[in-house]
Amino acid sequence: MKSSGPFLVLLLSLSSTASGLGSVVRRHYSYISEYLTWKDAQRYCRNLAPNTDLAPIFTQSDADSLNMVFYHAWTGLKKQVNTFWFWLYPYGFDVNLQQNQYWWGEPWLPSDNNNCAVVSYNNQRFYARHCDGCYFFFCIEYKNFGDYKYTFVPQSMSWSEARQYCMRKRDGYLATFIDDSDLYSTVINQDFPVWTGLYREGGTWRWSTGLSEYRKWAEREPGNDDCVSISSTSKRMSTQDCAARFPFLCFSDNLVLVKENKTWEGALEHCRALNSTSQPNLRYELVSVQPGGDHDHVMSRVMEADTDEVWAGLRFLAGEWLWVNGASMLYSDLPLCPPVVQHCGALSKNSTGSMETRDCSEKRNFMCYSTYFISLDGGRL
Repeated sequence: MKSSGPFLVLLLSLSSTASGLGSVVRRHYSYISEYLTWKDAQRYCRNLAPNTDLAPIFTQSDADSLNMVFYHAWTGLKKQVNTFWFWLYPYGFDVNLQQNQYWWGEPWLPSDNNNCAVVSYNNQRFYARHCDGCYFFFCIEYKNFGDYKYTFVPQSMSWSEARQYCMRKRDGYLATFIDDSDLYSTVINQDFPVWTGLYREGGTWRWSTGLSEYRKWAEREPGNDDCVSISSTSKRMSTQDCAARFPFLCFSDNLVLVKENKTWEGALEHCRALNSTSQPNLRYELVSVQPGGDHDHVMSRVMEADTDEVWAGLRFLAGEWLWVNGASMLYSDLPLCPPVVQHCGALSKNSTGSMETRDCSEKRNFMCYSTYFISLDGGRL
């Protein structure tokens, strides 16, 4: 491999100006409260931002950190025909919108055929929605006068389908909320399915992106369906019909695995030449890695490589091991005086948690990272 003078100066200047940099790996889960099929959820995530996909789960701490409480659910309210202010519950009780505006979120007026009402867990208020949309729902069952029971149904259906379900399965109606106490005691934290990126193909479990052996199945799971959800509260995994509509999790990190074989210097130059026309602030560098969780996550991406080893941004210069981005060097087991040809660092699929030193002229896949991370929140979490 060529080692020109200016190239060495560039590496050393980066180290001196950015010394002390910690972890460069950024990971982010976003909970999306729209109700989509598994395939549509995958497409949504992939179109959301670069390097984003339907979410893998790597560790129990990942699952425990997920905040998935928000939901909308159908109620029995439907706008009366040829009226503007009056909404009707299934058994004939009407609600005057003018007198109950404090119950309604914004925008609360029906428009564009948004003539059915959902209730939101976020603020326990009602929103007008198109009756053909799919949401979870509440049923109410009447036993005797003044004796009734609310049931949350974590299946997504249209308003009319939900109404039929309540009548057929529960011998009742879509939920009626007559006063605040019923509303506040019913629209509470519930357990419901949320799509993950895990699916079964040809009898083999795969993630939409990444490699992970994480599985925490609910009792009597996995079943026969081929797409996998995680429960919003218990965080247990279940198989579901891929055509079912649920909220979902998107995942992004700032790592880019390049499945081209280049020398270490070629990999460095390739990363720095990457750019995004849609995100001009994105800049890329050959990845640095820190021991522990940082290393483990990077290795989950390394396992997707076409080569057994992947170049990282580690280089032996002026008698010491340096990360080209100036990150802190926390690996203590690197050779103090490596052979002349083994002055570059790689991550191996057979790694035990450290770095491998290799001949810089060898060609292999490599890992870049973006120095500017795009948040996926967008007010959706």
